[in-house]
Amino acid sequence: MIPLLRFLLTIAVLGVAGTPSVTADERASGFLPMAVAPGVRPPSYDLARGMFVIASRRLVDPNFSKSVVLLIEYDAKGALGLIVNRPTTLQLTDLLPGIEELKERADIVYVGGPVSKNQVIVLMRSVQQPREAGRVFADTYVSSSMETLKQAVSMSLEGGTFHTFVGYAGWGPGQLDYEVSRGDWHVSPGEETIVFDRASEEIWPELIKMNSGQWVRDARPRLHVASGHP
Repeated sequence: MIPLLRFLLTIAVLGVAGTPSVTADERASGFLPMAVAPGVRPPSYDLARGMFVIASRRLVDPNFSKSVVLLIEYDAKGALGLIVNRPTTLQLTDLLPGIEELKERADIVYVGGPVSKNQVIVLMRSVQQPREAGRVFADTYVSSSMETLKQAVSMSLEGGTFHTFVGYAGWGPGQLDYEVSRGDWHVSPGEETIVFDRASEEIWPELIKMNSGQWVRDARPRLHVASGHP
């Protein structure tokens, strides 16, 4: 785990997680996955770094409603992620006016999550691992280094791509696992084309269509057969 991710994960574990706590009523709610339509991905993927977690239709928390989060760290201590479909109208050069490399560019800033919105995080696609960056999956790397951001700008002139986020999403130990189990999130492999090439407004509708099934309460009738009858 790179230093940035270790630091952020510590914050999440200390209780600054970006998702609500679990109540006793929610724990007893009994939501179960039922049969899914043809062409829909089955909910059989495990949580891991580089996976998407896709907000279900039933998740109404305004921080995460209709969001797609790319997990940049996941282990026994918790999980960290970046919401990949929340662009702002703020230009990166206005956020970081002191970085000369950003002048004359129109890159925008994304909201990565509700935690530590003064934290700037760079997610970049590169065929070579940038300095001070950790690999998320495939050719996608993450860093909070301003030097890495400058490197990302230079690489973008050669075909590389980067997005800059303020804030992140964080979960404590077992918290995200529980939210997935009760149907708040769908899990799917991360895809670079979706992160970097797809229009933000298209990401959630596309992934929710591919990944969601029907979640209903465990209210199915039980069949009771009397002893001695067939």
